[in-house]
Amino acid sequence: MEAPGLDDVVTGSPIRLAVLGDPLAYSRSPDLHRAGLTALGLAGESSALPTPADQLGPRLADLAARGFRGVNLTRPLKAAVLPFLARVSGPAAEARSVNTVGFAPDGWWGETTDGPGLIDLLQSLGRQPARERVVMLGGGGAARSLAWALAGAGAGPITVSARSPGEIAGAWRDITGSRLVTWGSGEQATALGDATLVINATPLGGAEDPAPLEAIARGALILDLVYGERVGPWVLRARAEGREAYDGLGLLVFQARRSLALWLARPVPLDPLARAVGWPR
Repeated sequence: MEAPGLDDVVTGSPIRLAVLGDPLAYSRSPDLHRAGLTALGLAGESSALPTPADQLGPRLADLAARGFRGVNLTRPLKAAVLPFLARVSGPAAEARSVNTVGFAPDGWWGETTDGPGLIDLLQSLGRQPARERVVMLGGGGAARSLAWALAGAGAGPITVSARSPGEIAGAWRDITGSRLVTWGSGEQATALGDATLVINATPLGGAEDPAPLEAIARGALILDLVYGERVGPWVLRARAEGREAYDGLGLLVFQARRSLALWLARPVPLDPLARAVGWPR
């Protein structure tokens, strides 16, 4: 999907952005939005607005009427937003996952920056996506967005572990190189032992580990999409074993940079965003 042209970026009035989700107890997206605007010399503000799925339509209409430029979306709104959008990019439509919405005069548009943000993150860590053998823990929309980008970059195989693989098989059919296995199965264990990249795309990450560390190949990069005020226990345990592991703050930085570039129709520098949230940590 093409970003708005430069003429669409109104620099004479403050740019208003937001992040929507439910629950939304902790979010660094507003900090990233503000840092991006400041880095480009633009006045603006961003807010975190708790929004249940059944209130999404009215919320979007209200924000558009109040002159907001756009919003980021998190759980559980990435698929729920699709009926409200006039146009959606190909990757977002295929993944049925939108994390970036723009309010344009000719209709609201939707994009996913999760997948491209992941590719940017991997490259920043010195990884070559085309060489990755991936295990995706969880098979929802966010996982599909990431897998779509990984497949497009040449990664494979992409093993997706889900509690009910048969229920999501149709949604994964067109993602090249992906295969579904049952959560906790022997097939999952075999894939973890051969993986170079393991991504937790589920809400797990507290007391319950998304996957046993002893099952994961020693050289694999571990990414937990969950993030909070502190690095989570699964990532900390992995690091204590000498493994390379990160929480979801890094992906948040890179996908936010991509979202800002779409809303503002110009490149956004990485360093101010990273500094604003303390990435890497």
